[in-house]
Amino acid sequence: MTQPIYRIVKQPRAWSPVTFPCVMEDGSVVEFSIEMRFRLLKVDAAAAFVAEVVRVRGLEDEPGVDQAQLYTELVAQIATDWRGVHAENGDPLPFDVPEGWATDLDGEGKRKPLVAPNLRSLMNEGGMFIHIFDAFRACLAGQPKARAGN
Repeated sequence: MTQPIYRIVKQPRAWSPVTFPCVMEDGSVVEFSIEMRFRLLKVDAAAAFVAEVVRVRGLEDEPGVDQAQLYTELVAQIATDWRGVHAENGDPLPFDVPEGWATDLDGEGKRKPLVAPNLRSLMNEGGMFIHIFDAFRACLAGQPKARAGN
């Protein structure tokens, strides 16, 4: 068996499952899974992202903080698409982060607030950010659940 050629890719991405438990109306707990296409951040970018996560986690308990918005903007930095996310009526929800959002700056050089109602709805689900962050870390580490594909 021939080993594939390792290629250093400028902006690698990979699909990875995000699994999470959900309490159903009857009280049972069901394991759900969606897929996210993650940016496979290089070492420096990954370290900066983790530092941003730590900074945001420190803001969570401050009064008036919009946690769903904070999580939405974090996930928008590492994800480029998803599969398996649906509205209450069953219709698939498109991943709605505008291309180039991360580099869209205001007059003071700060990133503009992200408007992505579908991603925000997902981030408003209890514990979802942690499940996505764990899946992202597993994907970066090449753990078996991660699926290949740039």
